[in-house]
Amino acid sequence: MESVLLAASLMMAAAPTSQPASAPAADAALDRRCFRLMADLAEDENPRVQSLGQVAAQYFLGRIDAATPGFDLEAAMAAEAPAGAEREALLGRCGDAMQAGRRDFRTIGEALSAPSRRPTA
Repeated sequence: MESVLLAASLMMAAAPTSQPASAPAADAALDRRCFRLMADLAEDENPRVQSLGQVAAQYFLGRIDAATPGFDLEAAMAAEAPAGAEREALLGRCGDAMQAGRRDFRTIGEALSAPSRRPTA
C-alpha cells in the first residue's frame, strides 16, 4: 500500500504546480520533515520503496546540509515520522519539493551547457 502511495505522490509531483515559492524557513522545516519521512521509507520491506526512500533522503539531506551546516542528524532521526493522513500529505509535499528542485537543476544545466554546434555550410 505504501509503495502505491509513494508512486502516486511522485507521479502527482510531475504535474506543474502554480504555488508560489515558500519562505526559506518553511522550506528548511519541510526539508527536515521530508528527510525524516524518506529515511523511514528507506527502511521499507519493498525494495523499490527502499530505493526511492534512499535517494530522496540523500536529496533532502543535501538541501539541509547546504542550508544549515552542522545539522543534528541524530536528533532528526530520533523524531517520529508522521503516520496516516499526515504522512500521505507530506509525501505529496515532498514530491512537490523534489519536482521543483528538478526544474532548478534543469535550468542550471541549460545555462551551463555549450550552445549547440551546427555544421557550417
